[in-house]
Amino acid sequence: MRLVIALSLAALSAAPASATCFRECLGGKIQSQSDDQQIRDAAKECRQTCEGAVRDRLQSEGKLAALTDCKAEPLSKEDLKKLRAETPSYYVQSNTFVWDFKNPFADRALTKVEVTAQNMDLNPIEFTGAGLVPPAGEGVFVIPAFFDGYPAVRFAAKVEKVWACPMK
Repeated sequence: MRLVIALSLAALSAAPASATCFRECLGGKIQSQSDDQQIRDAAKECRQTCEGAVRDRLQSEGKLAALTDCKAEPLSKEDLKKLRAETPSYYVQSNTFVWDFKNPFADRALTKVEVTAQNMDLNPIEFTGAGLVPPAGEGVFVIPAFFDGYPAVRFAAKVEKVWACPMK
C-alpha cells in the first residue's frame, strides 16, 4: 500500500517544465520505498525550502516588511470561491494535506488555510496550516498528520478559510 501511495505522490510531483518549486523539490525526495513519515517529512521540508525562497525574493523587492507587519484576515466568501475556482484542487496523500497552486490575487499574499474534515466518529474537526503564497506567485500549504476520515467519506474535507495580507 505504501508503495502505491509513494508512487502516486511521486507521479503527482514529477517535474514537468511548468512544475512549481514544491513539486520539483518533492519529486527529488520521494522514492518508491519511502514510508508515510518520510513522505510527510519531505513535504514539510520542501514547503520550508520553497517558502524561504519566496521570503528571500520578497526581501530583495523590499516587500517582506509589509508581510511581517500585516495582520492577516480571512478572504471574503466571494474571494474564497474565486481562489478555489482558479486553482487546482488540493490532495491528501500519506495523511498529508497538500495544496500547491498559483495565487490569483495580485494584491494579497496568502498566509494560512483552515480545512475541516471528519474524525472516525464522523464529527467535524479543523486543521490549520501556515504557508506563504505571494501575490500572483506560487506557493503551497502543507498540513502533516491530516486525517480525513473513513475512505468512504474522504470527500468530506473542505477548505473553509484562507487568510491573506494586503501587499502593495
